[in-house]
Amino acid sequence: MKKVNIVIVFFMVFNSGFTFSSNNSIPALPLMSFGSGIHSTTSFTNPVAPPDSTMMAYYAMGLSKNNSAEYVEAISWFNKALKIDSTFALAYLNRAFAKNKLLDYKSALRDYDHALKLKKLSWEESYEAYFNRGLTLAALENLKAAMANFNVAIRLNPRYADAYYNRSILRGLDGDYAGELDDINKVISLRPDDPKAYNSRGIVKSLLGKDKDALEDYNQAIALDKEYADAFFNRGMVNYDLKDYRTSLSDFSKAIQLKPDAETYLRRGNAKCRLNDFRGAFDDYSQALKIQPNNYAAYLNRGKLKYDLKDYKSAIEDLSKSIEMKSDCSQAYFERAMAKNKLEDRKGEIDDYSLAIEFKPDFEMAYYHRGIAKFETGDKFGGCDDLNKAVQYGCDEAYNYMLQHCSIRGSK
Repeated sequence: MKKVNIVIVFFMVFNSGFTFSSNNSIPALPLMSFGSGIHSTTSFTNPVAPPDSTMMAYYAMGLSKNNSAEYVEAISWFNKALKIDSTFALAYLNRAFAKNKLLDYKSALRDYDHALKLKKLSWEESYEAYFNRGLTLAALENLKAAMANFNVAIRLNPRYADAYYNRSILRGLDGDYAGELDDINKVISLRPDDPKAYNSRGIVKSLLGKDKDALEDYNQAIALDKEYADAFFNRGMVNYDLKDYRTSLSDFSKAIQLKPDAETYLRRGNAKCRLNDFRGAFDDYSQALKIQPNNYAAYLNRGKLKYDLKDYKSAIEDLSKSIEMKSDCSQAYFERAMAKNKLEDRKGEIDDYSLAIEFKPDFEMAYYHRGIAKFETGDKFGGCDDLNKAVQYGCDEAYNYMLQHCSIRGSK
């Protein structure tokens, strides 16, 4: 196949950034999931008086329903227990667990608040309750309050790895990458055989620009779990960034083998483009769209690939699809304008450059090409004005064009 000058549109995404840490995860923030989520509490603090046997039977049924994922029924049984004793803190905690599983976070939060106000919890139950309330607050996007709860959980139990793990995410979201790294280091010191912790630390190091250090963490995560798809994906991302495209391709292929998804096909398609395997890249972008039909980046990249292969009409179709999915995608408007240029649709070309500039006001190449298009359609003043703006944003090609065609404005 003929060599083409493909331009890869690359978006920084890491898989399974962090997991708010036990067996049940709460849906949380974009790009990062809070893992090992809400913990069920089954212990019972010894009261001064023996517990009511009927209440305990209801409570036991609630626990059984939680364990079998019958959360609506579990709540019903905990309600019965609480009617007998409204100060039964563990019933509130386990009812909150069920409500969290049903995504009823606000109601779950009220149960955690009530249980903690009763001050009847043991040490273990207390730090678990603060931890779980932190997860619930994170799910409600109240990150400041979530942080405060993780802090209390850590103060109560300085060896609570899950709380450090999840606090690190909040620190990262707040831009405190040094604090984020400190927390992940603490997790690894407490759980040195946890592949997810190494994967998470690799992500933090990548964000700090320490790609080679990140590779070491991804390697360790994979050594601990040879079927850890997310670690292969993230290692592929770093290898791509380091321009080691063949190793990146191998990592993405392994990730696809373990857990095929649209994002990984998209990334592998980018790597194949860098290695001039354009047919393979086309197939990967197409596969990404089969899995995720609204993946605007896959349409954008496939459209650009079609453009470079001189299939302009089909390129416009893909780029238009990308715009349908993401109407503010400046790059898609720019690429579509370039394709319209090849089909001599000057009005459509100029309109698309204008939209590209609307969504990215410093888009120097859009100013440059719009300036040429205006010049060629007889709008010399408008063309020279655009070329001048392109020069202001650092486009040397525009300066050279101005010297030839806009002598009055030709000072840099």
